[in-house]
Amino acid sequence: MDLKVGRKTLLDPDAVEYQWIRTLASDGSTDEMINHSIRRCLGGNEDTADKIRRVALGIAPMAELLRSLPTHY
Repeated sequence: MDLKVGRKTLLDPDAVEYQWIRTLASDGSTDEMINHSIRRCLGGNEDTADKIRRVALGIAPMAELLRSLPTHY
């Protein structure tokens, strides 16, 4: 999976990474474009990128993302 952001960042709903994702969405980027950008810039696979996007946009709870991460993360 190799995420380039840490657990602390993922747990912070005000993290700049989540703000960036919200900006992409408000600028009209499609879900696919956002997920691709997340994978390219933050790492992870398709499933993780989609969960990060959904958490950033308030569509999914943070717990859904955390459950999908390795236990050592």
